[in-house]
Amino acid sequence: MKNENNIDKKSLNELIHLSKNLIKFIYVVSIVGIVLAAFSLLNLLNAFTFIKGMLRVLSPLFIGFIIAWLFYPIQKKLTNKGMNKVLSSLLIILCLAGVIFIFMYIFVPVLTMQINDFISSVPNIYKSVADFITNTINKIHIKGLDTASFKDGMLSAIQDYIKAFTMALPNGVLTFAKNFFSTVGVILISFVIAIYMLIDFENIANGFYKLFKTEKNKEAKDLIQNIGTNARRVVNGTIFVAFMVFVFDTIGFALAGLNSAVLFGFLCGVTDLIPYIGPYIGGGIAVIVAFTQSPLVGVTVLIIAIVVQLLESYVLQPVIMSKAMELSPVLIISGLLLFGHFGGIIGMIIATPCMAIMKEIIRFICIKRKEYIKKRVIIK
Repeated sequence: MKNENNIDKKSLNELIHLSKNLIKFIYVVSIVGIVLAAFSLLNLLNAFTFIKGMLRVLSPLFIGFIIAWLFYPIQKKLTNKGMNKVLSSLLIILCLAGVIFIFMYIFVPVLTMQINDFISSVPNIYKSVADFITNTINKIHIKGLDTASFKDGMLSAIQDYIKAFTMALPNGVLTFAKNFFSTVGVILISFVIAIYMLIDFENIANGFYKLFKTEKNKEAKDLIQNIGTNARRVVNGTIFVAFMVFVFDTIGFALAGLNSAVLFGFLCGVTDLIPYIGPYIGGGIAVIVAFTQSPLVGVTVLIIAIVVQLLESYVLQPVIMSKAMELSPVLIISGLLLFGHFGGIIGMIIATPCMAIMKEIIRFICIKRKEYIKKRVIIK
């Protein structure tokens, strides 16, 4: 009898463990399915064109809300210490504007100069890549394989890509310069809106909570606060980690002797905003360009890129991000594919915060469903 009980307990534990894994799998699949269905429906209704137009018009309001939402915890701490709401809000926005101005004042001239230097060095980069491809293919001798045509096709494709890139980059800079004043205007309006929203953020939030029924008010408030806390941690952590990657890579690339170190450090920082695949995109481009300078610079840049990536993965991510995301890698990659398909690079950057918000909503629904089932069982 004891043996049978032990076997039953063991079987029961295995069944419970299997059930938990199955529930986790269904949980991930359901989130991916909901996101896919929502995007498919929006695409079918041509809603993305409408949303893009609305965001363009309402961008100052949207940016102002994001700024207020991100910095509200700081403002709350200052007001709790006795500082006036208006003064604390002004201080936060002025500090933010000052940091952005100093960063742009120091960074933009250097970046512009390095973009020009990089464009002027593109012919040398192409020559180095072409020589490497030619020498490599010349060493391959396979009967029946036309290596000469293969080599010419590859070099022609690379040349066309470089030509298109060198033509697009100055045009992009020119377009940015044309839109600079309108962008500055949008940012200034956004800062003014952010000040007003910071001053009245609690009333705005309470007004939103009142949209729900009285008995659901507390539940809605808890849900929105959990979403805000988790999303804020993800956004703040991601931006800080990307900035640290930019700083470490820039210093490392400069010490390694890589031309346009700030440009490639900035590229690594920006692509690091894209989870999983982003760091390899920025680091890979830097390594390829470094090898066109010299093998020594290429190997050094490769080592620096690997060290920074390891530092980010095993030090920055665990310490800064902690368990703020709590998302499955499969879920994040699925979100990247979906958001990237519909929103491009911007879509890939906002994919993780959006998936974190959706995860919190679905988890809230699951908890409420369990509570409802328990109540029904007790009533019966």
